[in-house]
Order: sequence, then structure tokens, then C-alpha cells
Amino acid sequence: MASIDLKVSNHIPNDLLFSILSKLPLKSIHRFTCVRKSWDLLFQNTDFMSAVRKHFLSKYHSYYNDTCILLKQTIPNYEYHCTIYMLSGERFQNKVKLELPLPFQDDDTYINISGSGINGILCLYQGEDHRTIVLWKPTTNEFKVIPPSHVFSLPYVMTLTMIHGFGYDSISNDYKLIRHAQLFQSNDFDASDNIWEIYSLRSNSWKKLDVDMPCRDVESVDVYMNGMCHWWGQTSDEEYVISFDLSDEVFLKTPIPLEMYDSQESEWVERHLAVLNMSIALISNYANNASFHISILCEIGVMESWTKLFIVGPLIGVEHPIGVGKNGDIFFRKENDELTYFNLITGVVEDVGIQGESLRCQMVIFKEYLLPMEE
Repeated sequence: MASIDLKVSNHIPNDLLFSILSKLPLKSIHRFTCVRKSWDLLFQNTDFMSAVRKHFLSKYHSYYNDTCILLKQTIPNYEYHCTIYMLSGERFQNKVKLELPLPFQDDDTYINISGSGINGILCLYQGEDHRTIVLWKPTTNEFKVIPPSHVFSLPYVMTLTMIHGFGYDSISNDYKLIRHAQLFQSNDFDASDNIWEIYSLRSNSWKKLDVDMPCRDVESVDVYMNGMCHWWGQTSDEEYVISFDLSDEVFLKTPIPLEMYDSQESEWVERHLAVLNMSIALISNYANNASFHISILCEIGVMESWTKLFIVGPLIGVEHPIGVGKNGDIFFRKENDELTYFNLITGVVEDVGIQGESLRCQMVIFKEYLLPMEE
């Protein structure tokens, strides 16, 4: 029989504490920091953060199994003509040029991809007003041209639209598309009205949304994850991520905390939203020192849950992130328009062997899916 006088120590050795906590999801670690004051300081401990980074990269989500990379190349100095490649191989040495769907074969300029490939479907849109939209299944070359909505028939001088997200609503088993429309009564570029609308593939129709959300920054991308579309926006005094739930049709706004801003107010910082190992990530490009800070959003809508997980660089000659791969690869455009990638695990930088126009190349994760688009 055990002695009732046996004392149990309430002290947990640091090495054991580090080992346990570093293997938890970042969201859980944040919640545990309220248990003890010393635990709240763990995010300032270099050894602990090193263990967290190692675990974060060692457990890649099963979603990435059997996926490849699609790269949308905009050819430099060639009037924004676009080509889409499928990249494979350990060093992306295999490059297969895809034949664009029929609506873009006569005009392959100014094409963009919304989000990423979802169940083998890509959402392509074209032009400065994003009016031409096509859902495309590269595996079978099936495509569907999205019909126009009623906003283009309203009595306004000009209508400008911008895609904000494409994704899958698992509740209704439906693919949906979010768009913002600016309506102008004159040519002075002062919008008279703003409308949010959502498209349903199941009903093949648009409907007006009763929301008032911040718009996507014109030079940023939108991403999709777990039934929600996310985009990056900013005002003169605030930067944030907007997350829209395709099922509930509500949104959450997550501001950027002050500590994520650089202390040098004059330094130019560019932001790029991405999905890194099934987590919302923000890549901040600090131009003055050629470094890139990667922060993870642990809990949507909670500003304090942002965690700066990686500091990459300096990477001399590397300028603009264009996407995130599946094995810790971050893709960039270089000063000479060459495309390159940096691996977070090995720290190695390698060229892809393709050139791309500034700010107009995209890289998305893609998984082949053989079922018909509307099934």
C-alpha cells in the first residue's frame, strides 16, 4: 500500500515541458500560456520555438498526399499572356504545360486563379473587372462558364467586380464563389453603391449577400481552407485578414497586432496571405533587409493568436512570394524575374527554371479528382 505521506512535486522539468508543449497545435499552446506566467514566456524562448518549428514542419497534413503544384506563369514583357504548368518531381524538374479551357484559348491574357484547386477544380477569372469567370477541371478538361449576375443590368454607367474567394461548402455539398461589385453613376471613379454577392454551382445562380465586409487589397491573393475563404485587406491605419464562412455566410475580421509591425516606420513591408500546412499564414516581406517573416494565425478572429514562427533571410535578390508548396517550400520571384523556392526545412534556395512577370505569377496546390464537376 502506497504511503499517504508521499509528496508529489508540482515542478515540471523544462526539458519535459518543452517536449510536451512543443508537440501540441499552436492554438493549444496559446491556450496553455494562461496556466502559468512562465509558460506565457515560452514564445520568447529560442529553444522552445525551435522545437515548435521543427514539429510544425514534421507533421504535414494528409491533405497534401498525392498533390502536385500548378504554376500560373505570366510571361515577362509579353502583354500579360498566361501559361499554366503542372510541376512535379523532388526539385520540380518535371514541367507539363496545360491546355487552357476553351474560353481562354483565343485570349490568354490577365488570367488569375482564385484560391487553389478544390477537389480538382480551379476557378479562373480574367480582366481587370473579373467579369469572365470559368470553373475548370484540368484532369478531364471539363469547364463551366459562370453566368453574369443582375448587377451588370442595373442602370449604372460602370460596374467593376472583384473576386474574393472560391471554395467548397461541405454542409450543402456545393461550390461557391464570392464577389464584390462597385457601381458607378458617373466616370469620376467615386462608387455610388457597393454590393456583395455569392454564386452557387448547384443552383447555377448569384444572390445578394447581406454583409458589409472590407474588400481585398487589389494586389493580394485570396486563399481557401476548411470551408472558409480568406483575404488580406488594409486601411490607412489598420491591416487585417477577413475570413468568410461559405456555409453560414458570415465573416470574421482578424487585425494584425502592433508587435508584427517593424520598429522602423519608414521600412516598406509587403504582405502575402497563404496556407502553410493547413494553417493560415502571413508572409511579410521586409524590403530594407531582404528578410521574410512568416506568422501563423492560430485562431481566426483572435488577434492575439498570431505567432511569428519563421524568419527567413536575408535572401538577396529575392523579392516577391507567389505561393506555398506542400513540404515547406515557399516560392518567390527574383529581381531578374526568375522563379525560385526556399525550403523551410533544409534552408536551401533553388531555382525553378521558369521566368515570371512581377506580381502576376501564382502557385497553387492541386489534387486530381476524377468525378464530374457537378457531382
